[in-house]
Formats: sequence, structure tokens, C-alpha cells
Amino acid sequence: MSYLVLARKWRPQSFDDLTGQEHVSRILKNTIAQNKVAHAYIFSGPRGVGKTTTARILSKALNCAEGPTPTPCGKCQSCLSVVEGSSIDVSEIDGASNTGVDNIRDLRERVRYAPSESKYKVYIIDEAHMLSTAAFNALLKTLEEPPPHVVFVLATTEPRKILPTVLSRCQHLPFRRITSHAIKERLKFITKNEAIVISDSALEMVSRAADGSMRDSLTILDQLSSFSDNILDSDVMNMLGITDIRSISDMTSALIEGDRSRIIMTIAVLIDTGIDIKTYTRDMLQFLRNLLIATIVDTTENILDLNEEEDAAIKELKSITNQEHVALLLSEFIKAEPSIRSSLYPRVAFELTLIRLSFLSHFKDVNEAIKSLGDVPKQIRPAASRLDKFSPKVQPVEDIPENKTPPAPQPDTPRSEAKQNVSLAEAWGNMITHIEENDYPFASKLKECVASFSDKTIALSLNGGASMHEEFIREKLNALKEQIHELSGINPEIKIEIAKAKGKSKRDLIEDAKQNKIVSTGLELFEGLVSDVIPNKKGGDNV
Repeated sequence: MSYLVLARKWRPQSFDDLTGQEHVSRILKNTIAQNKVAHAYIFSGPRGVGKTTTARILSKALNCAEGPTPTPCGKCQSCLSVVEGSSIDVSEIDGASNTGVDNIRDLRERVRYAPSESKYKVYIIDEAHMLSTAAFNALLKTLEEPPPHVVFVLATTEPRKILPTVLSRCQHLPFRRITSHAIKERLKFITKNEAIVISDSALEMVSRAADGSMRDSLTILDQLSSFSDNILDSDVMNMLGITDIRSISDMTSALIEGDRSRIIMTIAVLIDTGIDIKTYTRDMLQFLRNLLIATIVDTTENILDLNEEEDAAIKELKSITNQEHVALLLSEFIKAEPSIRSSLYPRVAFELTLIRLSFLSHFKDVNEAIKSLGDVPKQIRPAASRLDKFSPKVQPVEDIPENKTPPAPQPDTPRSEAKQNVSLAEAWGNMITHIEENDYPFASKLKECVASFSDKTIALSLNGGASMHEEFIREKLNALKEQIHELSGINPEIKIEIAKAKGKSKRDLIEDAKQNKIVSTGLELFEGLVSDVIPNKKGGDNV
């Protein structure tokens, strides 16, 4: 007899054998026990989690000689024929190769006939989402009112591709990704019965590499059993290209501490040992995510699936960092990961990313990091050079005679003479200059406005393209007033008005200026540019 791979040899034969799908097992067992079996089911979920296997178990449960029963015997002719795939009344149809209307019409013809030797005819349509829209529509009436002896099971990895009209006619049972812990426990049972010698940590790596798929884990175990009689951790890492957690922990520690020399040396060791940089990047990204969660919550037992070595490494790193720093590292690492993955020089891209992130080691929190990058708007103050000449010389406190009566407070006195000597127009210009250093987009919006100044009023005329910014500027009015007051000592009233059609935007004024003969001649002679146009309040041409 030819060799039977582990994934087939250890395929579950009862609902109780299913790994990680207890909710599905419970529903199906209860429906059979209560004689409430639906005429059509949709089993959806990732690959390798037991959808088709569950459909076969359901077929056995319905057609068992002792059934319908939630616990099929597995010994009668009906159960054995389902296991061997020779049952006449249980049909498995590949949706990917039977996508047309003609295939569904043939199915509808066969559905009408009674079972040959069983109680039910069960039709299992695998990869059901591959059926065409026309095929689904042809199946609708049969799904809605099938003969009493027929049960449909549609298995799919992409339920969103199944028509809503089909979904509404079926009971939908979603299958979950299997946890690595559940996979590991199942693999322990199988390796014990197969006399496969493998370490507990190696099983941990296999269960994680399976990424929630029981079938994939058994396929990996099959390969490893051929690789060595005594499977070691190094065997698993070499075959699967898995990175040693100690290497990732050491790299993360160097990144947090800003030790760029250690970062370069660690990368060199990785390259020498043949580790794939792209795989290492993915593993490090996952480790940083686990570290971030560990810095946020008190216990990670029910959130993170960590082994003892990972748990110890994360606890050690928690003591030298904080969640703000890790969040910033993870955020920047996620942004850089696609460029590392697609780069022709992944090593260089990886080195550059880590070196750049290592400069964040001295930040205590994310606000400090953003401030250092210039992303936090600075408090706007008047330039010292402009205001120093207005600053009055204040007599020292110790030189004031004690017998002098303090002067009565003056109402509405500006906070300083320096501010009193700064006009609204000058304060407005200074403010835009400071805003431009920190928030250039907002400053450009303000520059589009035509500002006019009176006693304590600033009138902003929005014309042309500037009118679309009205709502945004209105939201910032209070902040603008505070900054003007900070610069001039005046509490201004800022009015916003939309200019009439005759008004022109700054861009239009510049274009008009270029048409002026004197201006155009000057531009040609001096090879200059028109940067601004100042409206002439006395009438005549603008300047």
C-alpha cells in the first residue's frame, strides 16, 4: 500500500475530533440530535481548518446505520464508504472546475432521484465561490425547496463572493483560524502515536508556521519527519527559514537603546547564516507588535500566543522602553516594510530603516518625537530683534523707594509697550511668517486672503480660489485672534467676507500685473518674477 500522508491519515472522523471548531461541532450535533437538520449549509473559513472534513462527518452522521446520530459508528458500510470516498449518495463537486450552468442543470436532474442505499443524498460543493453568477441563479430554486432527502453543503474560503440570494437560503457556519496552542496539542497527540521524536519548542514553531491551518501543520510535520528521525529546533528553523527569537530580541534591544554598531553587526550575522531579510522583517514586525501590546495591558495570557522564551524576552524589553516609543517604532517600521519587501537591495533598505529608527532612542514620548521633527506647531511670538528696541527699561525692584505709593492700575493697559508699538498689519505679517515655518498649508491659505486693517478690526476678503477655504479659516479664528493679541497686545475682531465677482484673487492680480507694459518691460530686463501685488488704496493701478 502506498504511503498515506499525515494530513489524510489523521483526518478527523467525528465531530469530537475536530480541532478548534467546537462551536460548529456543537451546532451540528444538536441539530442532528433534535432532528432539525437544514437543507443547505455554507461552511466558510480559511484553508485547512476542516470545512470539507466537517461536511464528510455530517454525511456520515446522517447516513450512519445507527443514525441519523451525532456520533456515527464509523464501522457500518455507509460510514466506511464515505471515508473511502466511494459512497454513491455523497457527491463532492469541485466548484472551480464545474462553474457553468450546464453542470448545475445536471446536478438538478440528479437531485430528483432518491438515495440508492442511504437515508440522505449529500452534495458537497467545494470552493463554491468559484461558481458563476448564472450557475448560482440556476441553483437558487433547488436550494430554496430541495427534495426532503437532499442536503447541500457549500464550502468556501471567500463567502463575500457568494450571492446574497444564495446566502439567505442557507445556514452559514463560519470556521475560525485554529490557534497555535490547539494545533500544538493536536500535533503532540499525532507525533506520540506516530513515534516521531520532536522537541516541544519545535512543535511550537511548526504550529505557528501553519498560520491557523491544521492541514498545513501536518504537511510541515510530514516534511520534517522525512528530514530527520530526531527533529531538533535547528531543523525546523533551517527548513522553514524561521528566525531565532533571541536574534529578534537582541535586534529590538539595540534599536531601543540606539546602539547602531550592534544593529549593523547583528544584520551581518543574519546574512552570514542565510536568514532571508524579508522574512526577518516580517518576524520583527510581529515581535514589535507583541511588545507594544505587552506594554499596554497587564497580562497577555489571553491576548498573545507567546512561548516561554518570547514571554521572557518581552518582559525584559518592557523594562527599558515605554509604549509611546514602541508605538512610534512599530508605526515607522510598518511604513518601511513594503519598501524593504520590494527593494532590489533589501539588506541596504533594512539597514537604513533600522539606523533611522535608532535615532528615536532618546525620545521619552511620542509628543517629544513629533516636536523634534517639527510637526507640532510652535507658539508664535514676535521676533526678538524687532521688539527689543521697543522694550522699556524697567527699574530694579530693590531701587524703588519703600515710601512710594504704588500707582493705581490703569484700565485696558497693553501687556507691554513692545506689543503696543506693533501694528495689526505688522502683527498679521509676523504671524503668517511663524505659521509658515510650522504649518505651510495653513499659511498658504491665509496668503490667498486679501487683508485690510482698521483700528481693531482685520477684514479678510476671500476671492477666487481662497473662498473654498472659508470654513477651515473660520475654525481657526480663535487661534488667530490669540496670536495677534500675543504679538500686538490688541484683541482684534476678524471679519471674513466673500468678495463679489469683481474682486480678483492674488493669482489673478499677478497675471494682470504681468500685462502692464512697465511691469513686463522690467521683468524682461531683469529676468524677474512677480511675487506679490499690493492693492492701491488711493485708486489707480496696484503696485
